[in-house]
Amino acid sequence: MVPFRCIDECFLGHSTSLVGLTPKLDATLWGMDRVFFWICMGLSLLGGVYLISAPSKSVSASPTVPNNVVQPNSAASAPAPAPPPKPVSIFAAQFKDHLMVMGPDGFPHGFKNERLAGIKYWAFYYSASWCPPCRAFTPELVSFYNSFKPSHPDFELIFIDEDSSDGDMINYMKADSMTWPAVWFQDLHNPGLPLGQYQGSGIPDLVLVDADGHVLSNSFRNGQYVGANTVMYDIGNIVR
Repeated sequence: MVPFRCIDECFLGHSTSLVGLTPKLDATLWGMDRVFFWICMGLSLLGGVYLISAPSKSVSASPTVPNNVVQPNSAASAPAPAPPPKPVSIFAAQFKDHLMVMGPDGFPHGFKNERLAGIKYWAFYYSASWCPPCRAFTPELVSFYNSFKPSHPDFELIFIDEDSSDGDMINYMKADSMTWPAVWFQDLHNPGLPLGQYQGSGIPDLVLVDADGHVLSNSFRNGQYVGANTVMYDIGNIVR
């Protein structure tokens, strides 16, 4: 709009200057004024063309990255693939869906089958709430298990209760804060489970076996009771 305002001012400014002149001079100046008008018009149009046709600055679609800036590698930043699941041994597979564990809510819950994978050492603990020697030894075993298990994930203990009812078994586990898995009460006499083959003639009875079920330490040796404490100490020495 500025060039067109300039044209207006040039024309009006010169036309008002013609007042009071002689007719001949007036005509001459009037002609000059018209020439001046068209010169201004031409300059204005040239300026308008320049303004219209002037190149505009182009905007890049993406910012320019300096040469010394390293672009992130999407392949390198991708998370590493999860390791393949550990296999469950044939011996451990016998216990699938037959184990329970006490939950923080105070109720029994099914022991997850995938937690059977990768176990190389199993301990079987035969005990009962009505047995005084068991009630004396169980707190020691609970303390040992809670300190030993976190640093030995390839070890697990299975509790085999000798009480006469499911309620007595649950109350025993809750009272002594047992966090290990146990065979469900209704499965204690399941012939498909290798429970009786490790049980001695008395309780408390603790037995350590390897991933294939071979006995490594037993509370009974050559028919003599050496005690569950002996096996607990053997666990600390054998399981590395």
